[in-house]
Amino acid sequence: MAVAKHFKHAELPFIPCKAPGGETRIARVINSEISRHMGGGLEIMEGVNVHWTVTYDEILYIHEGHMTIRTDQGAFECGPGDIVWLPNGTTLDYDASKGRCAYFYTLYPVDWAARQGAKEP
Repeated sequence: MAVAKHFKHAELPFIPCKAPGGETRIARVINSEISRHMGGGLEIMEGVNVHWTVTYDEILYIHEGHMTIRTDQGAFECGPGDIVWLPNGTTLDYDASKGRCAYFYTLYPVDWAARQGAKEP
């Protein structure tokens, strides 16, 4: 049976995340140990531009700082309070090369990497 969880910001388990274009810090708190369906957490980018293709549906909520997200549809200038929808298959750049950006993300399915025989970065 699933149980409700509370994650205190000061206790988030941030780990380094190496991705194409740089290293970020990520706290993957909603994972396959907690949910069979969706994942989520907080990621902090600073001075990096990460090129990526999402192989899952993802929603971002910008918590602090600024980031430019570049897709084939154009550039989204994102700041605190903004929400971004990235459907499966979107190729993009998460660009925080000019500063720091912290955002909450949620994605589906939680086991996207395992389904592809890969490991999360």
